[in-house]
Amino acid sequence: MPTKRIDWWNIYFTLFFIILTYIAYRLIVISGSVPHSVSLWDAVIMALATFRLTRLVVYDAITRWFRAYFADGEEYTLAGTVRTLVNCPWCVGLWFALVVATAYFIWPPLWFFIFVLALGGAATFVQLLANLTGWSAEYKKRLVKGMPHVEEGGSHEGTCG
Repeated sequence: MPTKRIDWWNIYFTLFFIILTYIAYRLIVISGSVPHSVSLWDAVIMALATFRLTRLVVYDAITRWFRAYFADGEEYTLAGTVRTLVNCPWCVGLWFALVVATAYFIWPPLWFFIFVLALGGAATFVQLLANLTGWSAEYKKRLVKGMPHVEEGGSHEGTCG
């Protein structure tokens, strides 16, 4: 019967995240910044900032070099765990949520930076919705005109114009 390998690095990263979460909470308590409630506006700002940071690391071309640095990381290694982490929007999003929330409550000078990230996140979200709308309209035009469906990476003329 084959034995299963344990990915210790995933366990270490999980424990590290739990420890960082505790430290962040303690910093908020020590600074006297414990919120009794979080307004909807603040939650939206933090969510958009987290969204933008996540997209920046996981998808954007400007950070491709960082993802490429870990691209050859083998499974069950530190580099492999980091490779998995930086390519997972759910994973990176959780880490950045911790950073953004902690910074938001502890260091007011960072509010401007978080707000700028939130604006970038909102702009990205609007652009994604515009792309989705455009792709949907393009697909429907092709259906109406009886044009063939183009596979990803295929070459075709657009129906616009």
